[in-house]
Amino acid sequence: MQYQRITNLAHALLIFAVLAMLTTIWVGYIRPEQFSIAIQITAHISLIFAATMLKIAYVLRCIGRYERKMEV
Repeated sequence: MQYQRITNLAHALLIFAVLAMLTTIWVGYIRPEQFSIAIQITAHISLIFAATMLKIAYVLRCIGRYERKMEV
């Protein structure tokens, strides 16, 4: 396997997941009055998926760095 590719993919996923989490938190908790109830529900559900994606991306990053003998 190409562990450099895994690490790069993990970094991209980490950035995307953090942005998704910030967006869903903003929609669902900070400014809910500006959005319909359907969008708020979608934001709350999406927050679960974004958090899961963040965890998976972090594990991928750890695997990629570990296999390349870098500090995890």
